[in-house]
Amino acid sequence: MWNRKELKAKGKAAYNANKVACIIAALILMIAGGFGTGSTTSPSVTVRNQLNNNDQVVESYDDSVSGDDAFTVEVDEQDLDISEIKHNIVPMIALSSAVLFLILIAASVGLMILALVLNPLHVGARKFFIQNASDPETKVDGLNVGFGFGRNYRDIVFAMLGTQLINLLWTLLLIVPGIYKAYCWRLVPFIIADNPEISGKEARAKSAVMMNGSKWASFVLDLSFIGWKLVGAITLGIVNIVFTNPYEAATETELYLALKDRAE
Repeated sequence: MWNRKELKAKGKAAYNANKVACIIAALILMIAGGFGTGSTTSPSVTVRNQLNNNDQVVESYDDSVSGDDAFTVEVDEQDLDISEIKHNIVPMIALSSAVLFLILIAASVGLMILALVLNPLHVGARKFFIQNASDPETKVDGLNVGFGFGRNYRDIVFAMLGTQLINLLWTLLLIVPGIYKAYCWRLVPFIIADNPEISGKEARAKSAVMMNGSKWASFVLDLSFIGWKLVGAITLGIVNIVFTNPYEAATETELYLALKDRAE
């Protein structure tokens, strides 16, 4: 069984031996792991206010008529209400449909950027940290960070995206199973970085086997960085960028290498 303190010591040593390159690679890794959100507004309040205004118009006519004329005016005003409601609801429906369409377009574009650009960068950044663990003079270049855009680009895109979508489905089903699966498949980017021709299914299966018996310990490993992340938050993220993120990425790489050695 691997030791958390030893992994963190190795990770810190790998970071200290090549600080600038590690900071750059960790920054790329942070960008590659980012996500965006969107929001919509409801037109219900506007429609309700319009209905209230129309009710006031009907009441004002009721006081000035009587008998058969009152019935006629009331019917006319109801027709007016329906006309006004249609007049206001139709544009609202059109606007809501347009907003929904734009959200779907934005989500599709975001998914494409994630799959075609960010995920290959993610794998490339992991490739850098794997190389840096054994060679402190490793540079950030096309051989590592650009690795995901090489001849196995298509395999990497499908393997990474497939893993993310399946994990998302597990998370939507229930939060806890989603977290559990995330830890089972934690090593997928590293495995792909070492074996770019591997399929997503094979990478997930291999990661699950390697993480067997180490999921809770790796969770505790993640928790051990909370103190540094709080310091980073106090310094507006500066400490996270120049120290915590590369230190954590290097340590996670040591976890992968330890589990890889054990599996072999």
